[in-house]
Amino acid sequence: MKRQRASCSTAASGLAGLVLCCVFTLVSFAAESPQPQQPQLPQLRVAVYENLDYPLNIFDKNHQLVGGLQKDFTDQLAKKLSTQALYAPYSRRRIESVVIQGDADIMCYSSPGWFDLPKEVGWTIATFPQVERVVVMADKASLEMLPQQLEGKKLVLQLGYHYPQIASQLAEGKIKRVDLTDVPGMFRLLALGGADAFVSSDGEIEGYFKNFPEKRSLYKVSKTPFSVVQTQCALSHKSPWKLEQINSAIQFLQETGEMDRIMRKYGLSMR
Repeated sequence: MKRQRASCSTAASGLAGLVLCCVFTLVSFAAESPQPQQPQLPQLRVAVYENLDYPLNIFDKNHQLVGGLQKDFTDQLAKKLSTQALYAPYSRRRIESVVIQGDADIMCYSSPGWFDLPKEVGWTIATFPQVERVVVMADKASLEMLPQQLEGKKLVLQLGYHYPQIASQLAEGKIKRVDLTDVPGMFRLLALGGADAFVSSDGEIEGYFKNFPEKRSLYKVSKTPFSVVQTQCALSHKSPWKLEQINSAIQFLQETGEMDRIMRKYGLSMR
């Protein structure tokens, strides 16, 4: 730089030449100066239920999440946020604490009504609806008057899940609860006569029939929903991501039809 300035002062003749020389020097200095790096955005660490299968989650043989409605949705969410989603499966008993403690940024397909400590996280706008239905064997009467027709029945439910619609009947023993962790196990127990009925989401029910189409005729699914919940994402208060950012990305996916496309891909609908 010293040699350049000396040459400049020697070559400059008059005020105009001096001004041009100074401009050249400043441009050269700026080009040689290190440019500040853009801060790298953090990954979006996503906690998923390890016991939810197709169409919500598709796991490979090593139990790594490779597809499903949740992955499709959060992949698009992360893309809108200009980052990458990093997935980790957790049990129903652990997943809430993982998000609350900040070991994961977010979990979706959830609801404040399903959380033990709903105020310990931030809740996004609604994402996908979850419709639960009652399944019985095909030779039994369909259960459409709910929850009255469930009284006196042995009902299979998801371990660790809350069911406010029948909480009082369960507490009073009017409905006997049997807990299982997976929907295929519910179908098997029902077929073996170990229960009268079970409750699951229509997504998981249809997922089972997709894998075992020959089993569809053996069962009867209620037309009346057991429950309809507009699910949300739970965002950790300790996450670097802000609720406003997540909500804005979700709204974009809704307005562009991306969320409806994801639902249709897995044979579901935004009802």
